Order: sequence, then C-alpha cells, then structure tokens
Amino acid sequence: MNKIIEMEKQDNGKTWGMARARFGKSLAKAGAAVAAAGTSLSAFAVDHSATITAAQTDATTNTTAAVAAVIAVAAVVFGVGIVLRLINR
Repeated sequence: MNKIIEMEKQDNGKTWGMARARFGKSLAKAGAAVAAAGTSLSAFAVDHSATITAAQTDATTNTTAAVAAVIAVAAVVFGVGIVLRLINR
C-alpha cells in the first residue's frame, strides 16, 4: 500500500497527498545496481584515441595543402596579370 508522506492544500481548495510507493526502496536499489553495471561496462570500452589523433593529423595536413594551393593559384593569377600589363604597355 502507499504511504502518505505529505499533504498540501492548493489555492483552489483541494488537498493533495503526496504518496510514496511501496516499491520505492527496491527500485532505488535496482537502479543503483544498473548504474554500477553500466559503470563497470564502460571500463571495457575500446580506446580510439590513436585513431582520432591520426584523423586530426590527416585533417591538418589536408587543410594545410588546401591553403597552400589557394595561395599558389592566387600568386599565379597575380603574376600573369603583371606580365599582361607589361606586354600591353
């Protein structure tokens, strides 16, 4: 059976009783056991830090190469522009 642990009177004149279920303690213990099992299972997780580091290194290399390519294209276009201006004088 439920046990009334607190009574509260509302503004509308009704009184509400807050009840605690008889399964409260056993469910709390079961929840603690599930949490402990989840914690122990996370200890067996695979470590992917080396793979993540390698992916970050590859991404940095790709970004550096892309920036260098953009700068090279800009330099070629600028150089061709200067050469064309000198020819047209």
